[in-house]
Amino acid sequence: MNVSADAHAVKSADKDERILRAATKVFADQGFSDADTQEVADLAKVGKGTVYRYYGSKEELFLAVADTGMKKLERQILDGIEGISGTIELIRKCGVTYAAFFQKHPELVEILIQERAAFRGSIPDTHLVYRQKNRRVLEDILRQGVLEGTLREIDVREATNAFANLLYGTVVCGCIEGSTRRLKRMASHAVEIFLRGIVADASFLE
Repeated sequence: MNVSADAHAVKSADKDERILRAATKVFADQGFSDADTQEVADLAKVGKGTVYRYYGSKEELFLAVADTGMKKLERQILDGIEGISGTIELIRKCGVTYAAFFQKHPELVEILIQERAAFRGSIPDTHLVYRQKNRRVLEDILRQGVLEGTLREIDVREATNAFANLLYGTVVCGCIEGSTRRLKRMASHAVEIFLRGIVADASFLE
């Protein structure tokens, strides 16, 4: 009985993954409004009714795509920094891992942009929800760097916001301008500027 239940769970998970993968492609290519759930079903090799059994509406399916994508990003970053020591290397790894994820999955940038356009004001932006959820990870890294003297005295909260905005802007602009294959390199340069600054002498800022 347990074996049968486990097998059913595996089949259900596989079908769900196919639906989400197909939906990601269709939504990214056509946009939320123009996307047809029948096309999603055909691409996933399931019936249209099956799509609606898993997700009650096109809106629910779209939001599941966005949420699943951000969960995968979250997992990739946490796995990427596991076992790494040193504030600077942790910051670099966070930035490059973030960009590497979107370099491999640029369609998710389209999903996040469309989510803002289609549901603006009616729901929280998925990427902002996950950013808020996980910001403590980066805040702890920066705070530890300040305590160790690796980083100068900074407002950790504002520095976290600046770093997150830098990465998100780099990825979104990179995809919009057609530089998807260069996202890791672009993010790496952006992170180095974040870490080093661009002013040769602090006295110039006075």
